[in-house]
Amino acid sequence: MPKGLRPITTYNVFGGTLAVTKKGTHTSTAFDLREVAQDGLFSLEYTITGSANIALTYTVCSTKGGTYFTPTGGGSIASGLTVGHGGLSFEPEMYPFIKFVATEADAATGTLVLLLNIQ
Repeated sequence: MPKGLRPITTYNVFGGTLAVTKKGTHTSTAFDLREVAQDGLFSLEYTITGSANIALTYTVCSTKGGTYFTPTGGGSIASGLTVGHGGLSFEPEMYPFIKFVATEADAATGTLVLLLNIQ
């Protein structure tokens, strides 16, 4: 790779296919952004099956084991995501650690695969 270029790093946010429960809230493990988010570019690729209606948000923290919180004026990525495959970009506030939260808004079930791309 030529000097100066930063690769795109991809993570499976929930470690595979997440079974979304009715009105359930599902939180990912923490992702360390200190070495991978040097350009501050973020996107998510999602695949949803079933009849779930999903909202995606994030929480942040300055330490991996600390208390995660929704930053003032931020935290929301998208809502109303239903069956299908798509992608979206977002701009989180600058913190070293981030977690993702998928919340099912209706009394429905489905599955979610969520890939995080960072540069």
